[in-house]
Amino acid sequence: MMRFAFYAVAPAVFPFRAFKRLAAEPRPLRAAGRAVGFVGLLYFLTSAVMAMVGAVPMATVLLLIRPENYYFWQMFFILPWVLLVWVLVSGLIHILEKRERARPAFERTAAAAGVALAASLFVAWVPSCLAAFLLTLGMSQQELVDVLSSPGGAQVLYVGLYLIAAVESVWLFVLAAEHGHHAKAGRPRQVLIGGLAAAVLAGAFVLFVR
Repeated sequence: MMRFAFYAVAPAVFPFRAFKRLAAEPRPLRAAGRAVGFVGLLYFLTSAVMAMVGAVPMATVLLLIRPENYYFWQMFFILPWVLLVWVLVSGLIHILEKRERARPAFERTAAAAGVALAASLFVAWVPSCLAAFLLTLGMSQQELVDVLSSPGGAQVLYVGLYLIAAVESVWLFVLAAEHGHHAKAGRPRQVLIGGLAAAVLAGAFVLFVR
């Protein structure tokens, strides 16, 4: 698998293998940056498809953007948004880790955080990708809403993927904090740091991404 795709996908399935490979990278920050950019591109393409088919967000829009134009504008802000969230979670982990005796370099912390971010966002991207695919096949958005609103396998899959992304983001950011700090797995402080980083990502996702 290409390197930028590996660090966007593999951590969601093989987290320990992915972070071990990241530790062996001669330029881990560049590898993580490619993964973050790759996921941002996926969201950009999905936003473009949703805009072209005239879709409107199925979740409440919290920004001052008309729902019928939301995906058009999301095409433009989604890439800067991904990069900004990467900087925020990296800074948060780095600042909190400085309270420990060992102080990892910011680049190492940012690389680990970038991989965790990319993998979490990749899992959260799958439901919107499936929705965009169905809409391009000719399904109307009302039909899609009806399917997802009715109890059944489609609803379980759609909602379940977002729940998996949320839970996995906590786990991956815990690993990212441990990776940058060389701490033992399961330390309460690393769990707290990972949870806070995941909360920042979740809050930003709920506010901006549709």
